[in-house]
Amino acid sequence: MYEEFDIWAFLSGLPLGLAIAGIIFYFSRRKGKKERRFDERYTNIHRQARSISWGATTVAILVAWAIVMIVEGPKLAFFILAAIWVIHMISYGIGAAIANKQN
Repeated sequence: MYEEFDIWAFLSGLPLGLAIAGIIFYFSRRKGKKERRFDERYTNIHRQARSISWGATTVAILVAWAIVMIVEGPKLAFFILAAIWVIHMISYGIGAAIANKQN
């Protein structure tokens, strides 16, 4: 199935793609700061977007977890999704603690 797939080409392209994305992010962020794009309104909009995204990710993980349990049972994919769920919830707890301390 994967005879044609060159893993080394993929792994060499991955860091290159991340480097290009980092360079673009750096210059767009720098330009945005000069134009004062990142004000209080920007912060509130993105805070709300992250909150909605977190909720959607929670639902998606739970649905994927249920599908994996039905299709495969408790195999590797189940434990990977369980680990992702634990990391997801711990990061939420840490974020809530930090936000609570700041406010």
